[in-house]
Amino acid sequence: MEVYFNIFIGEFHVFEFMEVSIPKNFSKMCAIIISIGLLATLPSSLILADPSDDITRTYLLGTGILCGLPEPDPCPDIAMADNGDTIEITGSGTFSIHPKTVTGSGDFVHKNSAGTVLGSGTWAATKLLSFTSYGTSTFDGVTIEGGKLVMRVHFIAASGIELDGILQVDCLVGSPPAGAVEGVRLNVQGLINFNKEVSGLTVYIQP
Repeated sequence: MEVYFNIFIGEFHVFEFMEVSIPKNFSKMCAIIISIGLLATLPSSLILADPSDDITRTYLLGTGILCGLPEPDPCPDIAMADNGDTIEITGSGTFSIHPKTVTGSGDFVHKNSAGTVLGSGTWAATKLLSFTSYGTSTFDGVTIEGGKLVMRVHFIAASGIELDGILQVDCLVGSPPAGAVEGVRLNVQGLINFNKEVSGLTVYIQP
């Protein structure tokens, strides 16, 4: 089936193209590369490659280029707990599998079910727990990747309270498993578990 797309950057109509076969998450991937500013012409095909385990990936969580994408509520990343509380997460960093390292930091806002702010502050990545790749997609030499990243993070609230949690990040580029949802989850063990993705985009970028 022939499907037509119109590509916009802000209010400017950049070009229109036709694609017969549309890969999953094509619009998100194309828009990310346009936002990076490295897509001069649309490639004729989507290239899928197995990721290498010795590279350093950059991750973005509800921030930067993601916020300008033509998707509903791309920023921040929001997760919800069973009691209706939400956590808003933004940030960025890097990680590698061999050696097993992670860096990164950002901001958070904790709200109750009525939308009242209960706390806010900053977070920092402290330990990489795991990464499962969903595959990569390359446009003109720029490779973005999907997958599930799990890491320990340390939170420092403006009030001075410090807590540790486990942050799960899902990006659905590539071939994600059934049931996977774009966004983040946060488990502050023994206190509260934000176990439902609400909104927001994520991405991993290979060098």
